Amino acid sequence: MNVAILSDIHANFDALSAVAAELARRRPDRIHHLGDLAGYNAQPEECVRWAMAHAAAGVSGNHDAVACGRATGRNFHAAARKAALWSRDRISPEGRDYLSGLPVQRFIEGGAMLVHGAPSEPGRYVDSVDHADQELSTLFASVATGPIFFGHTHEAGGFVRRRGGRVESVPAREFRLLPGERALLNPGSVGQPRDRDRDASFLLFDTDDGKVTWVRVPYDVEAARRKVLDAGLPREFADRLRDGT
Repeated sequence: MNVAILSDIHANFDALSAVAAELARRRPDRIHHLGDLAGYNAQPEECVRWAMAHAAAGVSGNHDAVACGRATGRNFHAAARKAALWSRDRISPEGRDYLSGLPVQRFIEGGAMLVHGAPSEPGRYVDSVDHADQELSTLFASVATGPIFFGHTHEAGGFVRRRGGRVESVPAREFRLLPGERALLNPGSVGQPRDRDRDASFLLFDTDDGKVTWVRVPYDVEAARRKVLDAGLPREFADRLRDGT
C-alpha cells in the first residue's frame, strides 16, 4: 500500500491545491495528515474542508488546538497566537468539530504512527540526533512497529536508529527502513516550509517494502503571500513563504 503523509498545511490553500494535484497524479491508496491545518496563512477553512474530504486519518497540531478552542495559545509568540485566533474565527462549526476530534497520536497502515511533534509530547520539537535518540527510547515510540511520522519543525527529513543502536539523520530524498531499524520521519511542511526550499513538501510511504520518498511541489507563492497581507495577518508569515525559512 502506498500512503501519502502531509503535515503543517497551515491554512495555505495555494500550496495544498498544488500538492493535491500531485497526489491526484500519483494516486496513493491513503492520505494522512500530521496536523496544523490552521494558523499562519489566510485560508484555514478551505484547508480543513479538504482534510475532512480527502484525509483518511490525521492528528491534531498545536495550532489546530487553538483554532478549535481546545487550547488558548498562551505559550505561542504573539504573531503566531494572533494568526491561530484569526483562524479560529474563520473556521466553520463543522471544521472546529473536526479539529476537536483529532487525536494527538494515531496508528496507520504498516505499523506506522502519526504524531504532530514528538511521540512523548505533541508540542516538542524533534530537531536533532540527540532529541531523536531520546524519543526513540520512549514507551510511546516503542509501540510502533513501523516508522513514526512527525511534523512541527517544518523541515523535511528525519532520523533512523540503525540495528547497531546508532542514530543518524536522514536526508529528505529516498529512504528504505530495514528490518530491525526504527525511524522518525518528517514529511516537511505543505504550507510553510522552513528548510530554505519554499516548495511545498510531503512524503510517500510504501508499506510493503518500507520505502519512503519525499516530494517537493512548486506553487504560486506570491498568491499565498498576497492573501496573508490582504487578510491583515503579520507580514513575517508572508516573508517566510517567500524565503522558505
